[in-house]
Amino acid sequence: MNLLRMAAFSSMRAPGVGCCTAIALLCALGTAQAAAVDYQLKLVATVDATQDWLKNDPKNPGKQWSKGSTTQRYEITTRLRTDGAKQVRNLLDPDVEARMEAKTIHLARQAKKAIEASGGRLILPKTPADEAALAKRFQNEVLACKGDAECNATLNLEYAAIYAAVAYPEAMEPDEDEGRYLYLLPYKGCPGKSRVQLTMNIAGERYNKTVDRLVAFEEKRTADSIDASDGRSLCSHFTVVLDPDDAKRPLWIENVHVPSPVGVTEFIESKHTSRATEPQPMPTAALEWITETLRHAPASGKASATLPLPLSLNGNSTWLGLWTGSVKVTLDWSFLPVPSAPAAKPATR
Repeated sequence: MNLLRMAAFSSMRAPGVGCCTAIALLCALGTAQAAAVDYQLKLVATVDATQDWLKNDPKNPGKQWSKGSTTQRYEITTRLRTDGAKQVRNLLDPDVEARMEAKTIHLARQAKKAIEASGGRLILPKTPADEAALAKRFQNEVLACKGDAECNATLNLEYAAIYAAVAYPEAMEPDEDEGRYLYLLPYKGCPGKSRVQLTMNIAGERYNKTVDRLVAFEEKRTADSIDASDGRSLCSHFTVVLDPDDAKRPLWIENVHVPSPVGVTEFIESKHTSRATEPQPMPTAALEWITETLRHAPASGKASATLPLPLSLNGNSTWLGLWTGSVKVTLDWSFLPVPSAPAAKPATR
């Protein structure tokens, strides 16, 4: 049973055990061990791009064109937590099969520990009827979430953990080999903040079928968005692994989540102006480069690159044609432990 299929089912809870989400479970496990440590992830990225668009359509003769530019700045800070236990497997191993095995075993063990920490007992489905009951329970609990993104995400993680235990019963036994990797995971109540600043301007001429001719157009986008959210905590979008034995590149990050800033789009064509408040895009090439740069990286550093722009700046390529241009991306990052608060001094008389 693969991990994506696992996430589609519900968990089996022992009688008397209350609802427990995967993030809450990880938090409970982390705080139960004295070695738990929080790390702060900080990313600052800038984007500076220019782009030309050309289209020659035999059905509508005439040169259709535009010139566009954008400047963007992203600042993201959040925290993740390790329980201090070194693991044998790299949760973000570049080998797909090794990575999926590591994730499945990790989920299975977390499910067992969390349920037992809550005073329950891990009960796994053994028959098709048991699995059908789980699927039914999953449907009911998803309905109870009422579309809440955080609720749905944590339910899926919990169900994936239970089914990982089904797929890998041998994962319930501790490893004999010495561990190497630290897993840094989201936890309930993790602090996070972000700010995204963006300006974009695209202007040119294109065919308007209403008036059956080429018309001038201009598109302006602006945003200055603080703590933009999709309904989930910022840390819940990240999974990190640290390899203390790698002095040069100890950091592994699975995905780099960039909040979509909500801003204003103003569009002018044929003397008509429309305005909309909507999410504003980061160029796809920039996000892909940032993700690849941090997939296996030093614990802190700086990097930059100039990349081609084969897709439209505003994320809408339905007009077809040829987009050319480039985007310069800079990235400054750090992933460092957060110092523990000093112990309170005893009161003196």
